[in-house]
This record gives sequence, structure tokens and C-alpha cells, in this order.
Amino acid sequence: MQILTPGQLIQERYQIIRLLGSGGFGAVYLAEDRRLARPVAIKEMNAARLDDEERRIAAQLFEREALMLAQLDHIGLTRVWDYFQQGDQAFLVMEYVPGLTLRELLNSGPLPEPFVLECALQLCEVLEYLHARRPPVIFRDLKPANIMLVVPPGSTQQDVLNAPPSSLTFELIDFGIARIFKPDQISDTLIIGTPGYAPPEQYGQGQTDARSDIYSLGATLYHLLSGKVPNTLPLPVLSSVAPTISPALAHVVERATELDPQDRYPTIALMRNDLIAATDARRVVRASPSKPATAAPFADQSARQPRPNSASALPRTPAHASATTRGRPSPLPLMLLVVVLGLVALGVGVVGALRQPTLGNRDDTAPSASARPPAGLAQAEWLLDGAPGRIAYGQAGAQGSYDLLVAALDGRPPQRITSDGLSISPAWSPDGNRLAITRTANPNWAIFVGSVAKRDFAQVSPPDVYARYSAWSPDGQKLAFAAGPGRSGPFRLAIVDLASGAVSYPGPSGVAWISWSSRGVLAYSAATAPGQPQDIFVLNEDGTAHNLTNTTDMEEDFPSWSPDGRRIAFVASPTSGQRLNQRQIYLINADGSARSQLTNAPGPHTNPVWSPDGGWLAYLSKAGGGDWQVWVMRADGSTPRQLTFGAQQKFYLAWGAGQP
Repeated sequence: MQILTPGQLIQERYQIIRLLGSGGFGAVYLAEDRRLARPVAIKEMNAARLDDEERRIAAQLFEREALMLAQLDHIGLTRVWDYFQQGDQAFLVMEYVPGLTLRELLNSGPLPEPFVLECALQLCEVLEYLHARRPPVIFRDLKPANIMLVVPPGSTQQDVLNAPPSSLTFELIDFGIARIFKPDQISDTLIIGTPGYAPPEQYGQGQTDARSDIYSLGATLYHLLSGKVPNTLPLPVLSSVAPTISPALAHVVERATELDPQDRYPTIALMRNDLIAATDARRVVRASPSKPATAAPFADQSARQPRPNSASALPRTPAHASATTRGRPSPLPLMLLVVVLGLVALGVGVVGALRQPTLGNRDDTAPSASARPPAGLAQAEWLLDGAPGRIAYGQAGAQGSYDLLVAALDGRPPQRITSDGLSISPAWSPDGNRLAITRTANPNWAIFVGSVAKRDFAQVSPPDVYARYSAWSPDGQKLAFAAGPGRSGPFRLAIVDLASGAVSYPGPSGVAWISWSSRGVLAYSAATAPGQPQDIFVLNEDGTAHNLTNTTDMEEDFPSWSPDGRRIAFVASPTSGQRLNQRQIYLINADGSARSQLTNAPGPHTNPVWSPDGGWLAYLSKAGGGDWQVWVMRADGSTPRQLTFGAQQKFYLAWGAGQP
């Protein structure tokens, strides 16, 4: 029975708009938070139809869900903003996510394999986060109805299914029966779950643990790929009901759904590794060497493109040689900035400092002799078959000049964008049609914006500030940049509205490299305090800063959001000395978890930027010998290869959408 009605105001704050759905324990409504002027989802516990014992259990589960969700912070989980009771009713106020559940999408039959693979990889990230909590959180109810696909306004179901997988965002919803894992408990107290998706141990045959969620994920993938509800034990072999599914993916599903927990993947990370391998195997089998892949149209896709960053940890240009630290006055940052900004003159190194990894060496990240093309094969430069978009970059010229060029990845020579000898640090607009650049505008550096085709760059930063390192908002209407009174800073975060020209200063100071995610979250590098090494921060909705890396022995820089806003690539190096050969590229989740090192070979390596489809990372490296050149690797750090081989030094990369 629906208790709340459209227009009703509760807590003198939340105005009900309409019912979104209802279930056994209550209902979910779309409402407006009138205080913050934003849509919210309100989950109401409605115990009217339950007996006393059921009401007690429902109330217990509902309160536990609220408390649990309030402590979780992951991009693949809906955020909780409020919890309150009003009379006999309890309410949970959550982030409103417009979209479709996968159960709704299954109404038209099995889902495409690339779609399912992307969904599986994102769910693995969420489960890995939950299982890594101390104590671990076991979801226990993973099924298509509890997986939400975020759908931009105006998109049809066909748009969604045909969209590039990297443009999709999935969220796990409904924590009603999630539980905390207790090592000393033999079995679960409450037998609850969804038949078909829940493993045998969830029905009184043992305690649920991480492997229980692995079974549920496998059963969910089985349903998504075959269109068949997994309602028998054991499940029929996937290849027998869905013969077109790739063998590698079918193997992952079969291992995940083993009845004996000992026979399943022991951790979600190992399952994720096999899913990545299945994804790569599928690309190899289906890739067309003669025709680069193109992205299928998806509503609001421009807002999901990576926010290219080019930056302060790059090979230095002469103009930067006189600059001090990037956001703090300590001697080390000054040295780093000099390295970054003066490398053209000195031919020394890159400015983007990074933090040291905690993982061991990877066999597939060491550069091989085959990374360089044989002598005489100049056409191999800027050639990456099937890669989308194009790369803007800086290149050192004669007598200390530096200009920007744009290269397609089809082997053709790059096109020069500027010829003034004073332009650096490009950043692509979300639609790939415009560039924001940093250019000398005496006596300061300033941010200019212009069409790539017309090259009609106009200054957008105030004339009385020293501005650098720009990043576009997801809608392409604003630019964030670092602003200071002069080359020596201190620099603070500034945002300019491109339509009105109004400039605001949200608060953070000591800011260096900036990146703006497709979800509207700003990330930047900054020192935790004067004289301390830089960390990677994100700016919360309330204007406060959250330190994602928080390391005291590493210097971190060049944050770069993945196109889906779920991960950040960055650089790090030890704080002791310059240690240029130890600057490496790292990856973390949006909440700061799952830190991993992508490069291990001697470099240094710096300035990672994502491809528009999220499949590749381009970066600058000296691994090939000589001066700074452009390299690429898979987003997981595998198969690194060199893209440029000329004598001229490259610096400041940005990878954008659009066609050459």
C-alpha cells in the first residue's frame, strides 16, 4: 500500500514527486530535496502487511542497511544522505540514479557479450571494495534486479545496448540483506536470499563469505548471457544454452558457479583478472585490422569523455624553468617544477612526481626490443590500430620554443595547432572539438580556448592572474585551472564559466594538476602542508577536500580520471632526492582503494591520459632511450609500446574524442 503521496512534504525538506517502485518491505519514491535543490530517492519501510516477527526482522534489516550504507563510499554504490524515523515509518534518503535495472533489460532477451563483460568488471570492483572492508561486507543478493544501469536522459534501450562498453555505468543497489562477515560464526542466522542467484551455503549449509557473492555474480552473468533464469542446481553448462558466448567467458561463469565454495574463485580479484583476459581475447578474435573501431552513439556521451590532463610533471619547457613549486614553496617542489618546466632547455626530466607502488614487478610491463620500429619504418609512428580519438601534445622546437600538435592514431603525420612557440598544456573539451591551452600572455601565463579546426583561441582566464593546467567540466560549460598571483604561486583552484566569464574560487589552495571526471568530481594534486609531499585529492560536494592517497614517503601528481569516472591514473615517486628513474604510473579507484602500479620498467614515466573508450593509457616516458617520447599501454598496464621515435622532445599529453 502506498503511504506517501505526490506533493507530500516530509521532514519539512523532502517533497514527494512520484512512486518509483515497491516491494515486500516498503517503497521507493522520487523526491526533491528542497534545501539542496536536487532529486533524491527515498526508501520507506512499510511494515503494515507484516506480522510482528516479520516487522521486527524488516526493521532490523532496514536500520542495518542505513548504517551500513552510510559507511560505504564507492562510485558503484548509491550514496546515502539521510536516515530518519517519522512516527512508525523509517526512511532512507539516497542518491537518485536515473536508469534501468538489468531485470528490465532482460525482458527483450539475452544481453550482448561486451555489455555483460563491462557490467561484470564494474561489479567486480564494487565487490572487491566491499570484501576489502574490515570486517568484510557480503552483499548476498546480487541479481539483475539489484543492478542499475545509469541511463542518460533521452536514451533508448537500443542506445544503451549499442553503446561503447566504456561509456556504461552500473551501480549495485538494495543492501537489504547484506551482512558483516564474522570469522567465528559457523552459519548464517537468517536464511534469506533470492532462489537461483543465492549459493547453497546461503540456505543454512554454511556461513556466507566472499565466495557467496562470487557465486551470485556468476549466476547473474549466466542469466544476462543466456536469458535463462538460473533456477536449477547445478546450472546447465553455459555453452549448451548460449553457444555463441566466448569459451573464455563461459569458463569464468562455470568456475564462479561451482556448488562447492572451495571450487570457486577464492577472491573476486582473481575472477576479475579472468574477465579482463576474456575481454582481451574477445578483442583479438573480433578486431578488424583494416577498419578502426568507432564508438556507437550514446545519449549524453560527450559528458562521459575523459578529461585530458597535461601537466606539471612533464618534460620541462624553458618557460617553466623560472617557475617555483607547483603549489607549495618547499625546495623539493621547486626542484620538481624546474625539472618539469625547464626540460626543454636542460633536456633532463619530467615534472610529474609519483608515489611508489606496493605491488611487485609485472612481466608484461617491461619494454622490449620490439617496442621500437625497425629502421626506416617511420610510418609506425603514431599508429595504434583501432584506438579512438586523437592525442594533443607539446613538442619542443628550436631555440627553446614549444608548440602544440594533434595526432590521429592511424600513422599519419600530426597537425600543428599553434605556431607561436609559447603554448603548452592542452585539454580537450568533452566533444573533442575545442582545446583549452596554457599560453604566455605577458606578463602572465593564461588559459585560452578555441576551436581545433579554426584555431581561434581566446583568453578566458582573468588578466591579473597567472593561470595554468586547465580541465573541462563534464558539460563543457566551465574550466577549472590553477590560479596564482605569479609564477611562484601559491596556486588555488579556480573555475571560469565560459558563457559569462565569471570566475569562482571553490577553496583548495596549493593546487597543481587538475582533472574533472565525467561524474562532476574534481581531482587535483596538492601538498598536505607546506614542505610536505603532494597527494591526490578530490573535492567533495560540500567544498571540503578528501585525500585519496595520503602517503608521506611518496610524491604524487598528474591525476587523470578514466572516462567512466571510476578510476584515477596518476604518477608517483619516492620523496627522497629526485629519483627520476623511479617515477612510475599508478591506478586507484575513485574512493582511493585498490592502488596498483602499472609501470615497473626504468623510465621515468609520467603524465598518463586515458583514451576516450577507457581501453588505453598514453603517457610520456624515457624508457626507449633518448628524450621524452609518447608511449601507450592497456588500461591494466599490459602491452606497453612506444608511439613516437623522433629526436624532438614531447610533453603535456591530452587524449580526446573526435575524428582527425
